[in-house]
This record gives sequence, C-alpha cells and structure tokens, in this order.
Amino acid sequence: MADQKRKVELIQRIEQFQLPCHLILALDDAEQAALVIEAVQCLEDMSAQWY
Repeated sequence: MADQKRKVELIQRIEQFQLPCHLILALDDAEQAALVIEAVQCLEDMSAQWY
C-alpha cells in the first residue's frame, strides 16, 4: 500500500479483529492488499450489525 496512514489504520483493524499476521504482510502486494481491505471492511460491517 502506498498510503502509509491508511496502511497503519488497516493494520490496527487487523489486530483488533485478531486476524492472522500474514494479512499484514499481504498489504505489500497491491492485488492482495485490495482483497484484505475488502475482507476487513466486510468484517467491520458484520461486526456493526452484530452489536
């Protein structure tokens, strides 16, 4: 990811959800980063609906 601020925020969300650390490593690959972002957003949406 080129946007470091967004990357740090995403890493914090990954840690908050206690997701595997390999997702953080995937952020260095543009294609994989897009998938990780989408997955984390889906988890956030599900979490918001759950609570």
